[in-house]
This record gives sequence, C-alpha cells and structure tokens, in this order.
Amino acid sequence: MTDLTPRVCVWCSSTEDIAELRGEPRCGRCRTAEQTIAAAREFVGLYGLRPLGGSLASEDEEEHEHRVAAREARVLLNQTRSQTPTRTKSRPGQRVATRTATTASKASNKTPAPKAQNDKSGVTRPDRAELMSRAKNLLAQLAEIEERLTIAQKDSGLSGKAKVSDLTAKRDSILRTLAALEKANRALEPA
Repeated sequence: MTDLTPRVCVWCSSTEDIAELRGEPRCGRCRTAEQTIAAAREFVGLYGLRPLGGSLASEDEEEHEHRVAAREARVLLNQTRSQTPTRTKSRPGQRVATRTATTASKASNKTPAPKAQNDKSGVTRPDRAELMSRAKNLLAQLAEIEERLTIAQKDSGLSGKAKVSDLTAKRDSILRTLAALEKANRALEPA
C-alpha cells in the first residue's frame, strides 16, 4: 500500500522534490545545502583543519571554496527555515534507540559505491599526486612565513610582537596541515 499522506520538508515546509535525508523528509534545495555543508565538514576534518565557523580564513584555494560554499548553504538554510523545531525532553535511552534504528535502516538500504575513492557527499579522496602538490604549496607558504617571521622578530615594538605572534600561529597551522597530509599519504599506502 502506498503512503498517500502529503510529505513536507521539515526545514522549509516545501512540498516539492521531497526525499529522506538523515531520517527526515527534506526538499531538494535543503538536501543540497545540507550535503554542501557535510562535504565541507568532511574536507576540513580529513585534513585536520579548523572547523567551519564565522571566518573564511584558509590555507589554500580549495579550503576557501569549501568554506564559502558551506557559509552560503548555511545562510540559505537559515533564510528558508519555516519554524524553529520544538525540542522535546527525551528519556535517557530514547535517543540511543532512535539513533540505532536509523543507522540500522540506513545500513540495510546502502548500495555499494561506484568508485572506491568516492563517498556519498560527492567529495573524492585525493591521490598521492594531489597530496604532493598541496604539500609543495604549503612548503612554499612556510618558507615565505619563515622569511617574514625573521624580519618581524627584529622589530622589538608592539606591532613587531603582534606580527611574530600572528606569523607563528600561521606557521603552526601550516605544520599541522602538513602533518595531516602526511597522515593521509600514509593511509594511501597498501597494507
């Protein structure tokens, strides 16, 4: 028997192009925005970058693109939100049971991915050549920061100390990103 009840997007109350996303009915526009945000979260998580937030500061162009896309998707979702969802108090075991049931139903509905390196969000995992390219770009940025840091350390004034602090933070961020790239490179090695 077919379910004849009208389905409505839980976010924007639209009735067009409704499909399940995380166990809730969502319209195509809201699903796309959610998937864009999920892809950006996965990207920053994969490389150990700063979480998504208010700032668009980034180390490279691809990270910047993900951050901008996620911000625009978040703005779209917030503009289309029809009402604030009501929060109901749940019993301690209720949430776990719901999450387990949702995970089990998703697992039974999964189909194998067409490619080993693709996931559901559309983000592809980088190959060794791409990792090396990113590492070279970061090393070039690191060399430039080291030069600027040497110059800034000669300035003993307050602005010099601020520049040293800022450049040191940037250097540390690049070093963390390089470490994440090395970890991703090692993950690509056969066992």
